[in-house]
Amino acid sequence: MSGNLESCMGYVITTFKKYAGTDKDSSTLSQDELCEMVKKEFPSLCKNEKKDQILKGIFGDMDMDGDQKVSFKEFVVFLGCLTLALEECLGGKKK
Repeated sequence: MSGNLESCMGYVITTFKKYAGTDKDSSTLSQDELCEMVKKEFPSLCKNEKKDQILKGIFGDMDMDGDQKVSFKEFVVFLGCLTLALEECLGGKKK
């Protein structure tokens, strides 16, 4: 994906909206919707034999208020955490 940061943020919003709402609530992701999103947007994760465990853990981490749904705010906070972890994995932190 090329473009500026604003277009990347637009992609995050569009992606959330694409998967939210298949259960009639377009403001949140259900566990099934989140799993569908992960399968399509993170295909390498789905090759992991522990994917079901990982997905359950991801949903638990994202659902910060325990309402069994992931709001857009929870989604964005979690993506921020994933971005920090990715940056560290790619060697961005110098000690």
